[in-house]
Amino acid sequence: MKHKKLKEEETEQIINADTEVSRQAEDEKPVSDEPGKVENKETEELKKQVEDNYNRLLRMQADFDNYKKRVAKERDDMYSCAVEAIAGQLLPVVDNMERALEVFRKDQLDEQYICGVEMVCKQLIGVLEKNGIKEIEALERDFDPNVHHAVMREPGGDEDENKVKEVFQKGYILGNRVIRPALVKVSVKQ
Repeated sequence: MKHKKLKEEETEQIINADTEVSRQAEDEKPVSDEPGKVENKETEELKKQVEDNYNRLLRMQADFDNYKKRVAKERDDMYSCAVEAIAGQLLPVVDNMERALEVFRKDQLDEQYICGVEMVCKQLIGVLEKNGIKEIEALERDFDPNVHHAVMREPGGDEDENKVKEVFQKGYILGNRVIRPALVKVSVKQ
């Protein structure tokens, strides 16, 4: 009986071992498959996150570049408006200085006075030029209604038609914008 009992125990151990091995084999199959699937899913999710973050970064960089351009343009516009406003206030002063020079020369005033007023006038014009303000060339040029304002007409020949013959008030331009058009006399064909 002992022998029979031992054999039964051995058989039972073998059956238990087989069952355990088969269970481990079954457990191992799903476990080995699932981590691969889980790793693939995690990898795909991480790749998607990386791609989303990269796209977001590109959008943010583009937004920032647009912001920098917009701020630079606004700064330039503000500068131009400020220069234009100051020039609008200084141009009558320059006109009066030039008129004073003409009167001083006509009346043959002391040369020192003329020289002093001329220096101040040149200095004012220099300040305007440093800030991009230029005089509009008008005398003996073709009349351009964009930069000239005709206040008088005078009869002229074919070669003088539509030419500026006299400038009553100088015009000034800042970049492409006219600050003040030149007031001129234009010759017309009769």
